[in-house]
Amino acid sequence: MGEGDRLLPAVALRPPRAPHRMAERSPAIRSQAGGPRLPMSLDWEDWFQLCCPPYDAPEALDRYACRLPLATDLALGLCAELGATATWFCLGDQARRHPDLLRRIAAQGHRLGLHGLTHRRAFEMDRPAFRAALRDGKALLEDLSGQPVVGYRAPEWSLRGPAEAWWEELGELGFAYDSSRAPLALMGDPRWPRRAHRLPGGLWELPPPVLWSGPVRSPLWGWGLRVLPFGLLRRALEDLALADAGTPLVLHPWELDEGQPALPGASLGHRFAHGAGLRGHGDRLRELWAGFRLVSLETWLEGA
Repeated sequence: MGEGDRLLPAVALRPPRAPHRMAERSPAIRSQAGGPRLPMSLDWEDWFQLCCPPYDAPEALDRYACRLPLATDLALGLCAELGATATWFCLGDQARRHPDLLRRIAAQGHRLGLHGLTHRRAFEMDRPAFRAALRDGKALLEDLSGQPVVGYRAPEWSLRGPAEAWWEELGELGFAYDSSRAPLALMGDPRWPRRAHRLPGGLWELPPPVLWSGPVRSPLWGWGLRVLPFGLLRRALEDLALADAGTPLVLHPWELDEGQPALPGASLGHRFAHGAGLRGHGDRLRELWAGFRLVSLETWLEGA
């Protein structure tokens, strides 16, 4: 069972949205020179790379159409329009196939983090294999880009369950921070802190943002960012920015690719989580993220 199966909300698929008016910034937002900052991240993976069979098998890279170059172009264009420098958490299997794309991302001022050698969840490995994948993935990205890699994000927030303590491997291998621990019951633990914080030993943890209102808890990424009411999302992001909370925005480049095929044979939950709200999502993000100073996670840590 993957993210789509577990996070299917009681919301019907919506017809295409009418364009939003440009978001009105609050007085506090307007008063900050350059805008308050939000760390921004992208998970660099192709449209079919889910954490469930058959999409997580190595042969899936040859079975399904590659749309990563198009999605990367769209994501780089969005970043340029927003004046954003972001951290791109990259998969080793895609970096090997598209080294020029990886270098192009870095050449445009973005930072690179590791998303894994493959899109396999951490808790599906044993700990020695996980450590080896961290070591080899970090070395691969650094060799291809010429840029230090100091951040990690596990596929599907999978430093949980039997892998909950495996962040301890990161500092020993030269990582400065993790961004894998989601404070949601079905993908992590709601008791985990919802703001950036240090773990024992000094490693930083930058958790993804969640919408937290009484019993209603939703991810502020993926389907949550695409289908929840615009005003609600904007207010939540303004609160995080004004608090300098260190909870990074999360985007998959494939979310900007409106022409991607439907996932063949996917469950209803996966189809919702993957496809709801894709139409016009790029335009929505241009409005939703307007007025914020969008920085890489590394830049945020330098000012923490």
